Amino acid sequence: MLAKRLFIFLMCLGFNGIYGQSKELDSLRMVVPQMQEDSLKCETNLRIAYLLYSGDESEKYAKDALQIAKKINSPRLIGKSFHRLAWCLGLDEMDKKTAYLDSAATSFEAIDDLYGLGNVFDTKGVILMTYGSLSESLDAYHKAYDYFEAIPDEERKAGILNNWAVAEYMGGNIDEALIKYQKALDFRLTQDPVSDIDIARIYQGMGECYRINGNLDAAAANYLKGYEHRKNAGNIGIVESMLSLASIIYTAAEAKQDTSNIIDLINPYGFNSSVDLIKGAENTAGVEDRIDIQLSIMDVKQQRYVVQGDFEDAYRMLQEQKKIEEEYKLSESSLEAMADMKIKFEKDQLRIKLLEEELLNKKKLDKVNAWLISLGVLLLVTLIGFLYYKNRVKTVQLEVKEAQREQQIISMRSMLEGQEKERTRIARDLHDGLGNLLSSLKVNIGSLQINFDDHNSKKIYGSASQMIDEACTEVRKIAHEMMPQSLKKLGLRKAIEDLVLKMDAIHGFNADFQVYGLEKTFDDNTNVMLFRIVQEALNNIVKYAKANEVTVQITYSDDWFDLTIEDDGVGFDPNHLKEEKGMGLKSIAFRTEFIGGTFDINSRPGMGTLVTINIPLTEIHSS
Repeated sequence: MLAKRLFIFLMCLGFNGIYGQSKELDSLRMVVPQMQEDSLKCETNLRIAYLLYSGDESEKYAKDALQIAKKINSPRLIGKSFHRLAWCLGLDEMDKKTAYLDSAATSFEAIDDLYGLGNVFDTKGVILMTYGSLSESLDAYHKAYDYFEAIPDEERKAGILNNWAVAEYMGGNIDEALIKYQKALDFRLTQDPVSDIDIARIYQGMGECYRINGNLDAAAANYLKGYEHRKNAGNIGIVESMLSLASIIYTAAEAKQDTSNIIDLINPYGFNSSVDLIKGAENTAGVEDRIDIQLSIMDVKQQRYVVQGDFEDAYRMLQEQKKIEEEYKLSESSLEAMADMKIKFEKDQLRIKLLEEELLNKKKLDKVNAWLISLGVLLLVTLIGFLYYKNRVKTVQLEVKEAQREQQIISMRSMLEGQEKERTRIARDLHDGLGNLLSSLKVNIGSLQINFDDHNSKKIYGSASQMIDEACTEVRKIAHEMMPQSLKKLGLRKAIEDLVLKMDAIHGFNADFQVYGLEKTFDDNTNVMLFRIVQEALNNIVKYAKANEVTVQITYSDDWFDLTIEDDGVGFDPNHLKEEKGMGLKSIAFRTEFIGGTFDINSRPGMGTLVTINIPLTEIHSS
């Protein structure tokens, strides 16, 4: 997944915008403070923001440019400033990025700036594609292409076609992707001088398309053309070309296809085998500083071990990858990196399981073969009987465990449903019974016409009235906590938001609630379980964490519902948790399993705590 994400990112953006030119950047930083507040200073600030590409400093220069643009009332520069601000923000700020792009489009539309509008929709396409909104991304690229065709601008049209092809490729529309790649390539090859990096990205993308279609020879030929252009440009992307060629050799071998044609293709470039390609990738300058490329090299090595039947080395390589990724995961704090590593971790867990099964099967096969040779037909019959018996016992054990698990689920469901019914009953009784009784008492006392003879009696009467008011408030508070009305009336999102705001107001930490993606509605049972999980987690933070900052985040995607509760408190070691402090976490795990999700807690002493709940939408019933 990490290698695929790197391929898509490089296809859309290239390297120039990422690294910039340091000499130009230093020069512009020195002169911009002395410049007058005019269009030239605005353009200079935008250039610095472009060279910095993203981050706080880049955002600062883009905002300075926007301030100047508004001051001189230039719609074109206002649009360019909003457009640059959209690039400065991280991938976890999708709402702000989209808002900036909409503002840029409004400014460009006011002056009918087709070039600016084309750039805005190209950027929208890249951002939407990164978030997996492929249909919306394709629409954005289509609009961007139409704007540049109306100008016309062949250079920008070629750039749009390249990004558009990547979106088609991701959506499985391989034929459409190839058509767009070819149109972009036809223009790039006519440029003088040619852009080797742009051409290489197109050939790499076409190679991926042919590979998916099963035309491995054509894929290898396109990878090699990309290799030539990247070599001419001295670009580190040459590593991707070499790894793709090595991987396709192993893909052909796995499919029992003849690899001699591919070997003949790579021989003129100084490579005699896939091993030479991997060594070439490892020895490329700059690889030692790129964890993503190192992991891609390990992916291809692992593929080679599997093809060779060397499952032990493949398993070892996978464990090394896992170690590097865990270290990388701890070193990254952004939501995007955490999401990437989560997906990669789940994929690797599956691969580890498959490799363990392969190793186990191989050992069993070796053992059976040894017995067959040494003991003969008689022991073979005995062995078959034993294996049958063992398999039968295992089957019975699995059936028993499954029955026990079903019984546990039934018990769990009954207990949780009973708890919620009891909460609802108590909340209703408190509100309708005691609440109404206190309200009536308040009215009756208030209706009494009493002439107090002394100040103390009047004071006691006022104190009693105030105590009744406080009792009414406390009853309503308890009833609301036991069964919040907003959960049934307004849904899960609003109920959790109300809970977080309440925590923020009452306790000594700052509580923040964030929602990403298009909200989905669930059945009442699921809503209650998720609300109780958040409620329990926040109660644990209040009791133990001593936190200053607390963040509750909900993410809706096409296939998953993700919930995270994070604090910067004292943290703890989950492996050495005392029994009395672990009941809350057990309750969270209990409820998560009940609605078909997975629960993970990441904490260390002094490092805060992160609780993560992941639930496939196939396990959640919509209301």
